[in-house]
Amino acid sequence: MIGGETVLEVKGISKYFPGVQALKDIDLDIKRGEVHAVIGENGAGKSTLMKVLTGVYQKDKGEYLFEGLPVENPTVQQTIKMGLSCIYQELTIVPLLDVARNLYLGSLPLKKSGIIDYKKLYSDSREVLKMLGMDLSPATIMRYLSVASHQMIEIGRAVIRNAKVIIMDEPTSSLTTRETQILFRVIRSLTEKGIAVFYISHKLEELTEIADRISVFRDGQKVATFNNDEEVTHEKIIGLMIGRKIENYFNKQQCRIGDVVLEAKHLTRAGVFEDVSFSVRSGEVFGFFGLIGAGRSEVMRAIFGIDKLDSGEIYINGIKQRCTSPKKAIRAGIGLVPEDRRGQGLILKLDVKTNETLIKITEINTLGIIDRAGEEEAALKLKEQLDIKTPSLRKIVGELSGGNQQKVVMSKWLMMNPRVLVFDEPTRGIDVGAKSEIYRLINGLAARGVAVVVISSELPEILGISDRIITMHEGRVTGEMESSKTDSREVMRGALGGRREADAV
Repeated sequence: MIGGETVLEVKGISKYFPGVQALKDIDLDIKRGEVHAVIGENGAGKSTLMKVLTGVYQKDKGEYLFEGLPVENPTVQQTIKMGLSCIYQELTIVPLLDVARNLYLGSLPLKKSGIIDYKKLYSDSREVLKMLGMDLSPATIMRYLSVASHQMIEIGRAVIRNAKVIIMDEPTSSLTTRETQILFRVIRSLTEKGIAVFYISHKLEELTEIADRISVFRDGQKVATFNNDEEVTHEKIIGLMIGRKIENYFNKQQCRIGDVVLEAKHLTRAGVFEDVSFSVRSGEVFGFFGLIGAGRSEVMRAIFGIDKLDSGEIYINGIKQRCTSPKKAIRAGIGLVPEDRRGQGLILKLDVKTNETLIKITEINTLGIIDRAGEEEAALKLKEQLDIKTPSLRKIVGELSGGNQQKVVMSKWLMMNPRVLVFDEPTRGIDVGAKSEIYRLINGLAARGVAVVVISSELPEILGISDRIITMHEGRVTGEMESSKTDSREVMRGALGGRREADAV
């Protein structure tokens, strides 16, 4: 819905940090009832601009206009009063409070006596939930609800505050396909009421579905703004983001497919997954696709020895394995790059070198004393091999970008020369340019003869990177297909348990 009057506009906005110009002469506007998508690689300036708009950061130069009136370095509270709300990727939900008190957090209705007016609180909350399309009691405790429901409550809170502009930062990073479509319906209902939405996402297919206009950022500058129409292609957006054309985005190459390396037979974990069988060959990228709750990650956690199997057998190069712990799985030649790289794949307070060499630390020490020179040499080799962008091996890994953190996790497993390497959502939260590099590294592993398993919730990714694909639904395998002989509809049908996409949304 384009055509409403401009509600927010910035002209020539610049922001400096010590040694870095984070924003340079940014011009941007948003109209009433519009979805204006903002995309760019990590570090492109998207989040910095949004923090300037919401008062988290103060601009160093430029004009800021809200409803035609100048705004001079507002505070966060002032921007909320103006009618600007931001829903961050890390949600601000209080899990132990109920839905109603989360909706009205900071603005609870009070009686004249100063105590909370619970009758009004729950009555008003029911109206907001109805507007959001949520069949939910306002007395429900938040901790029992899904991430998607948390996201909706944040949107409801913004509406309650009479937001005229809502900023959504990676709103679907933890949502299923169905939940994303519900979110889109809510966004469209907001724009019909004249609310403007800034939509920040790395997912290109989402932008072209929901946005009216798209702005592309690169290196702290806005490089383009254009209407979203039939002439807008993913290739065009990617080219603007990274400043060059990517000829083969997924870097898919034909590798020599060898013998079976990993074979799983009738794996079952009661109540989680049942009778899961598959095999992966050397040089093959084997994709697992399904919606959240399908059991994909849980199967791999069991193979890696994190969770206990109730029944089933695992073979590596034809030899039966008892992977009852990660230590035993690693000895069998299995590695796992987890979905939560920050929480499970890295020690964020340690440096790059230490994280890279964690798995093989016993091989670079003598009599319990670490061979520092050997550790340095091994880490430097991996840094160069994976093109990890860090000023030093002593850089704290938690300070790196998402893409470079993922490379550090990968480097840890490369040091052990795995027979099987499992990637669980390998590009979640990573920008487009870094994604292409991760795909190149995955294909490089396959070319070396590693059996690679990729779990992904992104259809274009699973089709673009895999040789074969398995679909799962509610803990069961629902299909197996060659990626070159299938399409997105067939893959999604398997993920929905054989139902059509339209039936599930």
